[in-house]
Formats: sequence, structure tokens, C-alpha cells
Amino acid sequence: MDSTKRWNPANIKKHEATDESDAYKNALVYKDMSICKKCHNIYHNKRWVHDNELYNSILKKKEEINYTICPACLKIETKFYNGVVELSGNFLFEHKSDILNLIRNTVERADYIDPLEKIENIEEDDKKKIITIYTTSEDLAQRIGRNVERAYNGEIDYSFSERDLLLRVYWKRDL
Repeated sequence: MDSTKRWNPANIKKHEATDESDAYKNALVYKDMSICKKCHNIYHNKRWVHDNELYNSILKKKEEINYTICPACLKIETKFYNGVVELSGNFLFEHKSDILNLIRNTVERADYIDPLEKIENIEEDDKKKIITIYTTSEDLAQRIGRNVERAYNGEIDYSFSERDLLLRVYWKRDL
């Protein structure tokens, strides 16, 4: 049985990995007000938040600070990713800086919604004219692909593996 399914964006949007299915979110038990020593996200009220004011107030207190590593930074450290976005085509490298800016803006908006959605790595292959982006979540990979396709058209394909909880997004546009 093939565990890879083709999804259209509407179906992907409905698919949500639960916290129970993400081993990294369940790997450690976090104390309230724990701070990730890599990205400075804070575990507060049973969720991770990115809040500079809260971060500064915790640092000002004289109490002992509990440093840890958040699930997203742990995924980055162990090179475990849930999303892969592959962008290709002649158009890509003629508009590379604009497309990378769009991706940066998409990641910044995603960080506001869920600070555990991060880019792990970006690989560029100038000869093959491919940029590959690895993300810590399926949602971020889908969001990047959708935003690039909306802004620049092209052909897009989504491939989701339920077994691996991995979303692959392929976008291509030639001139």
C-alpha cells in the first residue's frame, strides 16, 4: 500500500498533525516559563510563545531561569523536518531575491501564529536552478508553497506522506 497521497491545498489545510503525533512536542516535559536557549521562545500556559516583553520580564526577575530547547530547535538540531518545499525553473533565479523576501515574510507571519514553525535550512543549486527549503512543520511548507504560487503563478504539487508526517511541495515556473 502506498502511503504517499496527493493533496490539493484545501485538503492539506484541513489536515492537522496533533501534538500526540509529533514526538518532538512530547519528548520533554516543560516547566511553565521555560525559555528556549536558542530562539528565546517561552513555554507558558502549556504552549510556546514568542513574546519579547515576557522574555525581558523573566530575565529581570531574580529567580532561577529554567532554560531548555523548544521542539522546533530540537528538530533543527537533529535535522528532522516535516516539510520540504522545492522551487525550480528559470523564472525562480531571475526573481530569486523577490521570492526569498516573500518566503521570509511568510515565515515571519507564521512565527506570530505558531513560534514552532521555522525554516531549518535553505539549499540553493544554481546549476539545476532549484531552491530547497526544509521546515519544522507541514503547515509552514504548505503556506510557503501557497504564497509563492499565489504571487508568481506556476505549477504547484503537494505530496503528503502520512507515515512520515512529511509534506513535500513542488513549485515550478519557467519563463
